[in-house]
Amino acid sequence: MLGLRLVRRLAVVVVIVGALLGVGGLKFVRDAYPADPFKSGALAKCLAADHGFVRFFAEQRASCYARQPQMAGAAQS
Repeated sequence: MLGLRLVRRLAVVVVIVGALLGVGGLKFVRDAYPADPFKSGALAKCLAADHGFVRFFAEQRASCYARQPQMAGAAQS
């Protein structure tokens, strides 16, 4: 009885986490850790220059990309 209750609780947690990842969690993580080498490098530079920089905030990422010369040129074209 106790084992079945534990299995049900774990199953509920797994379903909730899976739903959250499917809804937008993966995009959130991909945006914070981009595969694009220019964006990844830009975030690394911003973090090194400002230890208060948080890569999980979209506004801070956009500001960081705008400050990078190669990203500013790519964003305008």
